[in-house]
Amino acid sequence: MENLSTSMADTRLAAGRGSLKWLRRTLILACIAGAILIGLQQIKAPHPADLDARPEDFSSARAMEQLEQIAEEPHPVGSSAHDVVRDYLLSELKGLGLAPEIHNSSAVLGDRGMVTLENIVTRIPGTSSTRPVMIAAHYDSVPSGPGAGDDGAAIAAMLETVRALQTSGPLKNDLILLMTDGEELGLAGARLFMANHPWAAEPGVVLNFEARGNRGPSFMFETSDQNGWLISEFLKAAPHPVGYSLIYNVYKLMPNDTDMTMFKEGGLAGLNFAFGMGANAYHDEMDTPVNLDQASLQHHGEYMLSLTRHFGDLNLQEVRQEDAIYFNVIGWKMAHYPQSWAVWILVFAVLLYVLTLWHGMKRRKISLKGTAGGFVIFLLLLGVVYGAAALAWRLIRSSVSQEQLRVIGLDPQVSVYWFVGFLAVTIGIVWLLVRWLSKYNHAENIWSGTLLVWLMISAATCFYLPGGSYLFVWPLIFSLIGLNVSIFTWNNDSDWASAFFAVPGFILLRRFVIWCLC
Repeated sequence: MENLSTSMADTRLAAGRGSLKWLRRTLILACIAGAILIGLQQIKAPHPADLDARPEDFSSARAMEQLEQIAEEPHPVGSSAHDVVRDYLLSELKGLGLAPEIHNSSAVLGDRGMVTLENIVTRIPGTSSTRPVMIAAHYDSVPSGPGAGDDGAAIAAMLETVRALQTSGPLKNDLILLMTDGEELGLAGARLFMANHPWAAEPGVVLNFEARGNRGPSFMFETSDQNGWLISEFLKAAPHPVGYSLIYNVYKLMPNDTDMTMFKEGGLAGLNFAFGMGANAYHDEMDTPVNLDQASLQHHGEYMLSLTRHFGDLNLQEVRQEDAIYFNVIGWKMAHYPQSWAVWILVFAVLLYVLTLWHGMKRRKISLKGTAGGFVIFLLLLGVVYGAAALAWRLIRSSVSQEQLRVIGLDPQVSVYWFVGFLAVTIGIVWLLVRWLSKYNHAENIWSGTLLVWLMISAATCFYLPGGSYLFVWPLIFSLIGLNVSIFTWNNDSDWASAFFAVPGFILLRRFVIWCLC
């Protein structure tokens, strides 16, 4: 009888442990899913404002009325539609009580031959200007599309911004409005302005607006060098800031240009904004007002209005300061710190890694040999996942048409499903391989070997891509804390620590992946 009671107690205990194991796994999955959802929170634009919005606020609905006129049809340089848009903008600016001027010049532009560029420029005097704030966007489109996103949205936002500014009285600094021409012909209008306009060297801050799609949040994706002060003031003023120093660092390595390139080459300081989701509409007949997401227009306009008001009342004589590292953390909340801190944060991570190895070896959960094995395992996982993804993409390319491939790559409503599929396959491969390889190496050894690779990546980005160092070093630090918690736990129920302390990595890396897809 006593043996039977003991057996029943053991059975109940085993059942309880099994239930706790499943509960723990459920909580771990919930933790990971929650981190991913948090990481997506700021990948959106603010809610559009309607026609009844307060007069002093920006309203995308009011701006849309302007956009419908501006982007009614394609209006490239030299077309009759271009002249219609030019005259409409001049009329609207005059209706706002301004005195716009045409800054024109003829230029030979490649196979286009001789073309006439017609920048629209006007100035709103301030009460005691230190240096002007300049808002810039281009009003020409490509021949293949009406240019609602690129760049009609910014031009319409400029008109709505001026209307809203007039309800709150004059700024301290002068405001220059520059609607450039010929951006689609190689930044021709901006080049013309910087080369021979008398106001070219005056602006203390330039706010340039662009688009590479027709939806999504407006990213602050580029700044001038020595941007520390600009970033600090940007975060004070922008109601819904979205920006990553990684994007800026990567953008500098790419051949892409906007009018901001000309302004920076002319010695001006500034910030560059663009929304980029819905890339299938970029330079396409789909780039119409009907297809434009009003939330993206609202985000453009909120930046434009709030930053113009903010910089318009600051002393702009000295706006350069040490470059900053900046990134969204949760929602529209951003972190920033001087770029010089990156080295000291890396030093802290190195010391924490060494301390973690010592801690693990002292408790006999980590060995140098096991860590080396974990290092190799992680590289093996990278190779297998990359090979599987490359093979899958090759099979897809061979089984669909070029048009279908274009839709898969550019249409966000389709590409997201392909991404989820690839992500599911990747997670499955990694889970199976780690489960199998864990039979030959302790989990803590695999963990420490993986973090060694992460430490090397953190060091490389710190010195060669400092604006992107945050993406690797902060997840590394939190994961090292989680590994130490796991080492403290003598039983095998410490996998919750890896999930909990991996949350910062999921948040930051998830946003980076979404940005790459957009």
